[in-house]
Amino acid sequence: MFGKTYFGVLVIAVITITLVAVGCVPPTPVPVTPTEPPMNDDDVNRLLSGREDPYNLVYHVEIADGKDVSFEIGELPEDAFGDEEIEVERKEDAVPEREPDRVHPILRELVFGRGEVFTEPVIVVLQETLTIPRFPSLPVGVSRDSDIGKRALAISEDRIEQLLSKRSADSERFLQIAGEQGVQIELMEQYWLINGFVAKTELDTDALERLLSLEQLSYIQPAFTGEEPPQDGNANNDVDDGRARIVSDPYFNLGLTSGYIGLLDSGIRDSHQLFNSPRQVDFLRDCVNGGANCNNTAAAGYNTTDNWDHGTSSAGILVGNNRLGNAFRGVTDITLDSWKIYTATGLDSAAAVRGIQRAVAVLDRVLVGEIQAIEGENGAIAVASDNAYDAGAVNVAANGNPGPGTGNVRSPGLAHKTIGVGALDVTDLSQYNNQGRGPAPDGRYKPDLQAPNNSETSESGSDTDLGTFGGTSGATPYAAGAAALMRNWLRSHSTYDNGAVYAHMIQSGTQAWPGYSNTTGLGLLQMPVNGQAWWGKVNVGNGGIINIPIGVGPGSSNLRASLWWPEGQAEQHDDIDVHLIDPGGIERAKGYSGVSIFERAQVPGNLASGQWTVRIRGYNVASGPQQVFWVVDVGS
Repeated sequence: MFGKTYFGVLVIAVITITLVAVGCVPPTPVPVTPTEPPMNDDDVNRLLSGREDPYNLVYHVEIADGKDVSFEIGELPEDAFGDEEIEVERKEDAVPEREPDRVHPILRELVFGRGEVFTEPVIVVLQETLTIPRFPSLPVGVSRDSDIGKRALAISEDRIEQLLSKRSADSERFLQIAGEQGVQIELMEQYWLINGFVAKTELDTDALERLLSLEQLSYIQPAFTGEEPPQDGNANNDVDDGRARIVSDPYFNLGLTSGYIGLLDSGIRDSHQLFNSPRQVDFLRDCVNGGANCNNTAAAGYNTTDNWDHGTSSAGILVGNNRLGNAFRGVTDITLDSWKIYTATGLDSAAAVRGIQRAVAVLDRVLVGEIQAIEGENGAIAVASDNAYDAGAVNVAANGNPGPGTGNVRSPGLAHKTIGVGALDVTDLSQYNNQGRGPAPDGRYKPDLQAPNNSETSESGSDTDLGTFGGTSGATPYAAGAAALMRNWLRSHSTYDNGAVYAHMIQSGTQAWPGYSNTTGLGLLQMPVNGQAWWGKVNVGNGGIINIPIGVGPGSSNLRASLWWPEGQAEQHDDIDVHLIDPGGIERAKGYSGVSIFERAQVPGNLASGQWTVRIRGYNVASGPQQVFWVVDVGS
C-alpha cells in the first residue's frame, strides 16, 4: 500500500477515473487502462508535423498493477526557477578531454599499420551542417496504410528530399576539395540521415593523410566491416521468465500495440509460427542487396530471410505471439519491420545506415540495433542512430560481446542517443562475462541498462524451432520491447517526446549514484507498476536551478529521480545533476556524475511526510541551455 500524496504544482488539466458527489464518501478508485486522449484534426496535424511536448509541464499519475488510478497535468510554479554561482570542481569520474578518432580501426591498421592500399568501398562521414527535423508520428491505432498514414509517409519523403538536396551539396563540395588535394573519390551512394556517402577511392598512407587534413571530414571507414551479430550460445530458460525479470507483462496487458518497431539484424524466418496467426511482421527488407530503399526485389541476391539464425530470435522476444504457449510470447504485440543488414560473412555497415534511414522514413519509431560495430562515436552507424533520435525515434542497441575488458563497448550502443544494453543471465541474474563494457570513448557510462539473456525463443531452423538466445543480443530485445511499451504508455498520458522514453528507461534501472558502473550501467531494467510518478521536460542553463515540488504523504517509500538529456557527438559535454531534498531542507541523495548524460538518485525506505524538492542543477553547462527530461516516482 502507498500513502497519500499531494501534488505541489498548479494543475491546469485533470483526468481522473472517479467522480465524487458532494457530501458522499469517496469510493475506492478502480484502476483503468490508459488510452491516448481523443484527437481532433489539429492534434493529428501536430503529430504529422513532428509534435514536441511543451516545456515546464508536470505530468502526474498514480498506478496500480500498471493501470491508472488517477492522472493530471500541471505546470511548474513560477518560483521553481533560479540561478546560482557554482564553483566547478573536477568530479571523481571525470575524464580528460580528447580528440575523437577519425579513422576506423580496420582501415587504420591496413593503411597506416601495414602500408597497404585500400581499394574497397568506404563510408565518408562529414561534419554535420544541419539539424535533422522531427519526422511524423502516427496517432494510436493508425496504420501506415490509412489515409493519415499515407499523409505521414508523404511528409517523410518530402523531408527526405529536402535533406538529400542539402547533403548532396555538402558532398559535392567535399569531393571537389579532396580532388584539389590529389585524392579522387567516386560517389556511389548519398545518404540523407547522416552527412555522408559511400564511395570508391584508393587509399594509401599519403591519400588518407591528405583526407585527414580536411576539417570537413569527421570519420572514414570501410563500407563492409564484417562483424558478427552480438550473439553467444549458452543455457536456457523461457521468454516468460525474461518478461518477469523486467516486469513488462502489466504493460503488455494494457493493450499498448500501436506503432512499428524496426529490427536491424540478420533478417528473419517470417514463416515461423510465432509470427503468424496473428501476423506480427509487416515489412521484410534486404538492405544489403535491395538498394537505397532496401526493397529492390529484382536485385541480384535479394533475400530477407535469416542467414545467421539471429534475427528470428530477436524478433521472437520482441513480438512473438503465443501459438507455442505463453512461455514463448514476446514482450510486445507491436508490429515489427525487419531490416536485414548482414551478409553471410558479417555486418555490412553501409547497409546498416540504409536500414536506419529507411526505418525512420517508414515511421518505425523504436529501432533495435542488433549490431556490434567496431567504430567510434562519430562513425556512420553511431551518427545515424543519433540523427534517428532527432527525427523522433527511440534507439536501443546491444553493448556487444568483446568483454570482459574495459572501453570496448560497440556501436551503436556507444552512441549518445542510444540506450546501450548489457546482459544478465535470466535464471540467476549473473553477469554475462563477455558483455562489452564502457566507458564510451568520451567517458560516458555504458551500458545504460541491463536486461536478461539466455532465454529460449524462436530460431530459424523450422517454423516451430526454438533455442537459447545469448550474448547482449539476447538481452537487447527485452530492453527494446520495454521501450516500445513505455513509448505507447507515455502517449496514452499525453507525452510524445522520445526523450521522455529515455528518461523513463533510466528511471527503470535498479542502481543509483554513486553505483553507476561500466559493467552494469544502472543495473537490471524493471518497469514500475505501482505507486506515483511525475515527469516533464525543462531547459537547464549553466548555474540554473529548477526546484520541482513533490508532495509525499504518510506511509510513502522509496523516492527516486532520474534525468536524461540528448547530447550530440560533436557537442561539448553538459554536466547536470539531480538532488533530493527532504521537507526539512536536508539533501538526502543526489546524482552527481561528471561524465554521464543521465543521472539517477534514490532515497530508499520510508519517507518523511511533507513537500520534498527534486532539484535539477546545471553544474557545468557548456553548450548553452540544455534540454533535460526528468522523472520522479514514489512507492514503486
